[in-house]
Amino acid sequence: MSQPTMATPLHFPLLLLAAMVAGYAARPARPELRSSQLMLGGLEEADMHEEGVHQAIDYAISVYNQENNDPYYSRVRRVVRARKQVVTGTNYYLDLEIGRTTCTKSQSDLAECPFVEHLHEHKRTYCSFQVYIVPWLHTISMTQYSCHNE
Repeated sequence: MSQPTMATPLHFPLLLLAAMVAGYAARPARPELRSSQLMLGGLEEADMHEEGVHQAIDYAISVYNQENNDPYYSRVRRVVRARKQVVTGTNYYLDLEIGRTTCTKSQSDLAECPFVEHLHEHKRTYCSFQVYIVPWLHTISMTQYSCHNE
């Protein structure tokens, strides 16, 4: 008659553990989970309701209006795409369609400025902005931008 060894009681838990690991490894990938997880340093679509996105858009348009020679303000017609990258702060990558308004830069309230709709004055501009925000330092800066007219 053989004597039981100490390893015998461990067979069942080890077998169970091996089965669980194999089952986890063999399960199908769930892309819906992957797309919702934040990947630090990776570029991802930004939520348009996020405060940082609105802050980045407002800042980008402000810089655009300050740096161009047009006597009229421009404002966002449409957000084509907004992405973000979490680094030490957050980089926002914005693709915006910008339209010229009827308000001159000497006016102060832009919120209600209508767009120019006359065909000969109608000008749409598409811009890509990169805005860097560090909320805890209360800093915001334009890293780069480029625009073209259509």
